[in-house]
Amino acid sequence: MSMKSQSIEIGSTQVRVLSTVKGLVSEAKVVEKEIDSFDPSLIVLGLSEGEIEGIRNWDGEPYDLSGWDEIYGLSLRKLLGNNSIRLPPPSFTNTIKIADLKNIPILGLDMDEETYTDEYTKNISTWQLFKRGRLEKSMVKSGIEGNTPEEIAMNMENSIRQLSGFNNLETSRVNYMVSKFRENLDNERILAIIEISNAESLINLLKES
Repeated sequence: MSMKSQSIEIGSTQVRVLSTVKGLVSEAKVVEKEIDSFDPSLIVLGLSEGEIEGIRNWDGEPYDLSGWDEIYGLSLRKLLGNNSIRLPPPSFTNTIKIADLKNIPILGLDMDEETYTDEYTKNISTWQLFKRGRLEKSMVKSGIEGNTPEEIAMNMENSIRQLSGFNNLETSRVNYMVSKFRENLDNERILAIIEISNAESLINLLKES
């Protein structure tokens, strides 16, 4: 099972997008191979700059998980076994480790905390939070459906996106990532590692530029 990779050209920039299923241990090797073969001049991740720093300084202690991530992790473990899932996501931790060793610049595309908080406050009402809480409870009972890790990741995302506020929030996150991506198209080869749930829309928006 390997990460889906898509290559696009924007002007004179070669872009390769890898879609990650957050948490899969098997993806650590895949990103290593991609960095070796593609030899990017810049790596962009679907994380914020703060999250990248957090991974760099991570002390190896278990992560505090939101209810949501916990349900997701449990559903993946049920499918693949305990040793196949790890947080923080190996696709990101290994990429950061390799890039730092090779002196390849890394950029976090996602919103900084302040921007995210603003967007969150704008989009997520108390009612949306209540609905999300109910959705979480039902997922705890039944887990997240899916026969592959990709299906589990997408099903979880699609459930959240049925709540209009969270759907708007995700959409503005992707738009934010795309505009930050565009500011860096002066690089020759960009490797992007993006959550599977946002990879398609990010690619489609980039193609429009």
